[in-house]
Amino acid sequence: MADPQIPHTFQDALLRHLPYAEASELAPTDDLAALGLDSMGVVQLLAELEDTFGVELPDEALTEETFATVGSLWQAVAEFVPTEPVGHE
Repeated sequence: MADPQIPHTFQDALLRHLPYAEASELAPTDDLAALGLDSMGVVQLLAELEDTFGVELPDEALTEETFATVGSLWQAVAEFVPTEPVGHE
């Protein structure tokens, strides 16, 4: 079951980079490396997340721990995502 605090937009982006993910929903504790995220995937995923959420993650936020689980990655991204939806008028 998906964590309601992790947006579907984030999960959809992640799923495109996780070749071993069989579910359409990810749990916060799901291990990204076990689901097939490799170093090239990290670079591609990072670019997609920055584009999707309109943010630029600083280098200090990009640690091995950040990319350990679905939840840890969302926590790092969420810190930089505006609280109001992009395009909100």
